[in-house]
Amino acid sequence: MSIKIMVIDDSAFMRRIMSHTLQEFEGVAVHSLVSCGKDAVAKLKSPLPDLITIDAQVADLTETGDLKKLIQKNNIPAIMISSSDSKKETTMKALEVGAVDFLLRPQELNKDWTVFQEMLEKKIRLFVKSKTKPIERVSTVRKATNHQFTMPVEAIVIGASTGGPKALVEVVRELPAKIGIPIFIVQHMPKGFTTSFAKRLDALSGLTIVEAEDGQRIQKDTVYLAPGGKHMLIDKDRILLTEEDKIHGVRPAVDYLFETAAIKYGHHLVGVVLTGMGNDGAIGSKAIKESGGYMITQNQETSVIYGMPRNVEEKGYSDNVASLYDIGNILKNMIG
Repeated sequence: MSIKIMVIDDSAFMRRIMSHTLQEFEGVAVHSLVSCGKDAVAKLKSPLPDLITIDAQVADLTETGDLKKLIQKNNIPAIMISSSDSKKETTMKALEVGAVDFLLRPQELNKDWTVFQEMLEKKIRLFVKSKTKPIERVSTVRKATNHQFTMPVEAIVIGASTGGPKALVEVVRELPAKIGIPIFIVQHMPKGFTTSFAKRLDALSGLTIVEAEDGQRIQKDTVYLAPGGKHMLIDKDRILLTEEDKIHGVRPAVDYLFETAAIKYGHHLVGVVLTGMGNDGAIGSKAIKESGGYMITQNQETSVIYGMPRNVEEKGYSDNVASLYDIGNILKNMIG
């Protein structure tokens, strides 16, 4: 059976382009082409689409609640298609309510469309394959090892990728405004989008959440988000941003943050690996464990993509495998 895709785009030209592109993919068919959220909801009749692509310029989706109806009620994966001049806040809101990922549409269609096509096809097949029943807010924590962490926590490092924006919102909302320690986050995200994401997290949390700056002195009660396109490292009492080569195909990379944080904080460090594709974070988690720190990984049931946390768990570096909806409370209790 074909994978059926609904395309939401307010540009008739881009709807045609997307339609032609999808029809070039083997085993993929166009379910429907619509211009707005209201029309998309009206088209949700049997058979339902397997996945939805949404242009970030479609303004009504996040404001009217149509996106929640599309994604959450029907459990349909959605990919946001953004451009450099898109409303980045719209993309962030969409990721919060359930969009699984986003792609940057090339500015020069004739020049870069082939790369975009390859990424789009890869993500379509990945998310349709991983589509599961709706996630329930159940509490499940199991110890992956017999290791008990009793040391005072001096810092927390968090790594996330696909599905991470929504997961990070869930975690930081549970943390108190005065935690007495710094938190460092690497979320795989392009340049420009991390600025909007940091502002969005800051608005939703009692914590002070900022996009990290090179040379910035580390302060307690502050969350530092690595900027897109730069690796974030801990260098004594300051943050170091670099443009060294990508590792695992990404920059920022979780491993760089975890490894340097392990050197700085040793057995007073807690690491968290959330939902994401690939194996970034496994090497850094090993460094944290070897320094006497503690690792928490998100469980499969609440992960959009159980790649990064699974790699950490299977290698024996995870101390707790927990539901997304418990991780914030676990951290709060550890630093309380």
